[in-house]
Amino acid sequence: MTKTSPQRRNTDLATIHIGAKALFGDVSKGGDGRDQYEDWLERHTGKRSAGKLTTDQRINLIKMMRKEGLLPDSTPGGKGPTAGGEERPTSSQWAKMAAIGRSIGWSDGLEDERLRSFVKRTAKVSSTKFLSRTQASKVIMGLESWAAQQNANAEGDANAMS
Repeated sequence: MTKTSPQRRNTDLATIHIGAKALFGDVSKGGDGRDQYEDWLERHTGKRSAGKLTTDQRINLIKMMRKEGLLPDSTPGGKGPTAGGEERPTSSQWAKMAAIGRSIGWSDGLEDERLRSFVKRTAKVSSTKFLSRTQASKVIMGLESWAAQQNANAEGDANAMS
């Protein structure tokens, strides 16, 4: 079971209520959509109150709500300019980093610890979410080189066996 801070719990609950509001309108206590919301929540989680959900249940519910389009997808990086005033990476850059990471064998995409380590070494930032567009380009070039080297090594191994 995952343990989260009280602040994260409150953020999760607010996120759930935002999605529920999109479905049922006012879901606050005594609100018109409260009963429908509680019925819906019980069908999906077995509980009638989001406050009684475990951390894992909240996370899974939020993922399901995003998948169903009730909540917007979260963005991989921060918002606004970086601390240095540069622009954040484009969605194409985020997608490219995740795709190359998966091709290397890093299954957790942008959340993979190996990608985070690569970013720390390559861009000198503590996390992928702090990347600028320029740094993202450097990370992508480095990942492409790494993937090409892995492919060349794999082809060399295949040729050596034949």
